[in-house]
Parts: sequence; C-alpha cells; structure tokens
Amino acid sequence: MSTSEKLKNYIKENGLKYGFVAEKSGIDPKKFSRIINGQTRLTVEELEVICKKGLSVSPSLFLK
Repeated sequence: MSTSEKLKNYIKENGLKYGFVAEKSGIDPKKFSRIINGQTRLTVEELEVICKKGLSVSPSLFLK
C-alpha cells in the first residue's frame, strides 16, 4: 500500500474531510486531492506538513 493510500485510509477512518486536512496543512485542496488519489507524487516535505499540521501525527505512522 502506498503512502498516499495510507493517508487516505487514515483520514477516512478518523472521519475527517479532505478539505479540512488540506486547509489545516496549507495545501491547495485540488493538489491535496491529486496527492491523496495518487495522481501526483507525494514529497517528503508534503507528507511532513500534512502529518504535522493537518493531522497532528508523526509521518512515521505512514512509512511502515
């Protein structure tokens, strides 16, 4: 399972909305959607921002 798939599952399992996480992360919602759906490659920097600002979790959670 890819990192973006793990992110997508985590967001769904926790009842969060993509727009909410994107806004908290400071990432354009359209770009966030492309990342989550595997259409755009997720960078380490984006993963860190999404995890720390958007989800308040460690990025390592998605790198296992």
